[in-house]
Amino acid sequence: MHRWGSKETVVVVTGGNRGIGFEICRQLAGHGVTVVLTSRDESVGVESAKVLQEGGLMEVACHQLDILDPSSINQFADWLKENYGGLDILVSF
Repeated sequence: MHRWGSKETVVVVTGGNRGIGFEICRQLAGHGVTVVLTSRDESVGVESAKVLQEGGLMEVACHQLDILDPSSINQFADWLKENYGGLDILVSF
């Protein structure tokens, strides 16, 4: 069964908490995929995910990630694998 374009498709958007990254999250989630937005500041990411969820886009999650910090990257990768089994698409800002 082809899973692209379903909630089984996991898309990670770095910097998805604002601007173009946030709009990409909104558009992708609107097409029915699962979106994991990341933010250096976890509280900002949580708020951004909440805005999308309140708009009816329920397949949105967030996690703290600093792409310049190897320990942050490793922690995120472990969390992503544990919770989603990995990712299908990466959008990096």
